[in-house]
Amino acid sequence: MRLSACMRVLNGLAPSQVRVARYALVRPGQDPAVRLAQAQAAILREDWQETTATFDDIATDPQIRPQFARLCGAIRRRELHGIVATSRTDISTFHGVYQDALEAVRVCGGFLALARDETTA
Repeated sequence: MRLSACMRVLNGLAPSQVRVARYALVRPGQDPAVRLAQAQAAILREDWQETTATFDDIATDPQIRPQFARLCGAIRRRELHGIVATSRTDISTFHGVYQDALEAVRVCGGFLALARDETTA
């Protein structure tokens, strides 16, 4: 589901045209720098344009986290094509919640890319 949404959005775009934001979920008080750096490495590998980097430190439903919701709004407004996170744990460790978040990003017209595969934390 994640990869098909990514391919749909990227179809016809040169890598340098793709605008993305780095995103991380951390525990309260935890420094997001390491997770954001790992997401940045994926952006550099793909040669995408990074527009912003942000994080949330509350592990609620991704769709009501302030920064994740802000990025979805930016996708809806066509300011971004996608969100890049280190792994699915930045979205949710719960399969159903993760799928719902993927669908929400897809409905906005964007994609979620991960620096690691879905099975790696």
